[in-house]
Order: sequence, then C-alpha cells, then structure tokens
Amino acid sequence: MIELRIATPQTVVNYARYLEERACFEDSFRAYERGIAEFGYPVAIELWNIYLKRFVDRFGGSKLERTRDLFEQALDGCPSEYAKPVFVAYGQLEETYGLARRALRVYERATRGVANADRLEMYRFYIAKTAELVGVAHTRAVYERGISELGDVGAMQLSAEYAQTELQLGEVDRARALLAYAAQFADPRTDPRVWQQWHDFEVQHGSEDSFKEMLRVKRSVQARATDARHLAEVELSKQPVKSKKPAVDLPTATANPDEVAIDDDDL
Repeated sequence: MIELRIATPQTVVNYARYLEERACFEDSFRAYERGIAEFGYPVAIELWNIYLKRFVDRFGGSKLERTRDLFEQALDGCPSEYAKPVFVAYGQLEETYGLARRALRVYERATRGVANADRLEMYRFYIAKTAELVGVAHTRAVYERGISELGDVGAMQLSAEYAQTELQLGEVDRARALLAYAAQFADPRTDPRVWQQWHDFEVQHGSEDSFKEMLRVKRSVQARATDARHLAEVELSKQPVKSKKPAVDLPTATANPDEVAIDDDDL
C-alpha cells in the first residue's frame, strides 16, 4: 500500500503493531522506517515518537548504540518546532540506560535545537535535570549560558529564577546582583513581578541603603522605558534597534569546603 501511495499514517502504525504482536519485531521497525520516509514532516515526527518508544520498550539498554543511532537519525533534519519530544526522550534514555553526563549533553543540545518559543522551557528543564543529576551548584553555568543566549524576556525570567537559586545557596550578594540585572528588562508599570521580587528580597535581606538603591534603579528603568516608548511613537516607520544585552556582574561565589568536585568519568 505504501508503494501505491494509498497508505495513511494510521495504516502504517496498525501494520507495525500487527507485526509486533506476531513477534516480527524487525519487520515492524522497518514498517515505521518506510512510513517515515514516505510521509515526511510533520507526520514523520509522530511516527518517530511511536517507533522510538517501541524500540526502547523492546530492547531497553541491550542495544544502546543502535538506539542512540535511531535518535540521531530522528533529530537529523528534524524541524526545530518538532524536536523537543525527541530530545527529551533521548535524554531519558541516557538517564535510564546510559550515563548522566551524556544525558546532560543531550539536554544542552536541546536548548539550541528546539524552536525559539521552547528554548526558555528547555533551559528550565535542563537546569532541573542538572540539579537532580549533579547538584544545584552545577546549575550556575547553565543559568549563565541561558541568560546570555535568550532574548530579553527569557533572560529576565531566568535571571530572577537564578537569583532565587543563589538565595537558597546563601549567596545574598549574588542574588541581589541578579535581581538588579533582571530588573533592567522590566518596565515597573507593565511588568512589576521582578520589581516585587526585588522589593521583597530587600525587605528581608537588605539594608536601608540597598533598598534606596533598588528605588533609584527603578526610577532609572522607568524613565528609560518612557523615553523608549516616546521614541517609538515618533519613529513608527523605523525598525527598532536591538539593544545589546549588558553583562551580568556577579560577586564571586563563596567556596563550599564540603563540595565534592564531579568529574565526567564519575558520572
């Protein structure tokens, strides 16, 4: 039916499952592969997701290199808007049957391989997995790369979340620096969340001077936002110039004498 071009994706799935029920596993896998080659995207990604799950369910970690090769094939040429579930499943494969460091490498690739709309969520997932697999302190590098690579809105949100992590680690000065950085992207009148977080932080951990500094920065950001809106209204016909993102100036983290260095070979 595939040769006659009268098969549908559901026909492919039904036929593959029919073969699987009769223990014809390799024939079943070939049916998925032929369907993927025939239909292309976006149908192909649905077939890939079913195929990869069936293959992992069948072999587990016993054919790990072959399974990795299948995931790489699925990602090769896959449009970014469809890549997220494949990356996540690939990372879970490595977590279950491979190595933690390989899983984290997959998640790192995913932060660049998914659609722009999914990058912030993928960074959050990568950060959570880093904390789970190798410890919270190792999330710093992930946060900082995400802040440098994401757009202004993503950088603002990730910086505010990073500040909360630093506070949990007892790094008050670093948390303050991150909140000050995040606030640069938030107009107090239209996006007050970061400012409320910084306000609450200063009430609990700051001094009179640090609170006054927060208010000074707030006035400065609000004035800049007002000027930018006025300029946009005057020059509607011009393309906005993308502002260069400032660098985050963080105090040095306090060394933890109890922290154990983690080498790739130990994971």
